[in-house]
Amino acid sequence: MDDSGSMVEQPAIEADRTPISGVALRLFTMIGIIGPAFYIAFTTVLGFLWAGYDPIRDTQSELGAVDSPYGDLMNVAGFMGLGASMLAFAIAYYLGLRHGVVHTLAALLLLVAGAGMVVVGLFPCDAACVDVTQTGRLHGAFSAPGAIGLPLAAMLSASVFRSDRRFSIRWQAVSFWLGLLALASGPIVAADLVEGANGLLQRAGMWPPLLWMAAVSAKLYRLTNQHLRGEESRLADRARPRT
Repeated sequence: MDDSGSMVEQPAIEADRTPISGVALRLFTMIGIIGPAFYIAFTTVLGFLWAGYDPIRDTQSELGAVDSPYGDLMNVAGFMGLGASMLAFAIAYYLGLRHGVVHTLAALLLLVAGAGMVVVGLFPCDAACVDVTQTGRLHGAFSAPGAIGLPLAAMLSASVFRSDRRFSIRWQAVSFWLGLLALASGPIVAADLVEGANGLLQRAGMWPPLLWMAAVSAKLYRLTNQHLRGEESRLADRARPRT
């Protein structure tokens, strides 16, 4: 109410929820940034440390196989750590983007992909990843959600970003084509169509979607910071005595 006695319309501010959800969103986006970078660096270092391991020929799963000297490290810090970061990204994606049917479906795919990657760490593949045991076969089965879910979520994000003016057409195009190419690489690796290059092909199919995940997380982190600064400014204006 102003000095004349008339009501003055105030902007709607979720004062109680915005700071809490904003801080949580920033935390999840930070995990989404760090997780892929750590995984790529970690698997690269393990590959160099293991004498005889060839990243061109050998897949990442072989770093966690039962005959790997770094199996436990790879399965816990590598696969399970990456899965945890994907779960955090799924939450950030759901909270930070405009809601809709496609958006919700993409977030669910990310959740399934992250959960699958965590479970992958519980079931190492057999020696040289020639899976003859139930544990080895479970490793392959639970690898599928991550290999499919993340690229498919990237493709769906083209539609999500189209309805969100904060993401340019470049984001839309890169998300769709990157996801499509990553999906296409899966059958090539599974069928062993390019002899002696499965490791390279797997990384070419897996790492770009992980970098996409980190890039989207970084974008959401910046947007969240901008939003929180705006909310702080609005709250300060409301708290300032009116004359």
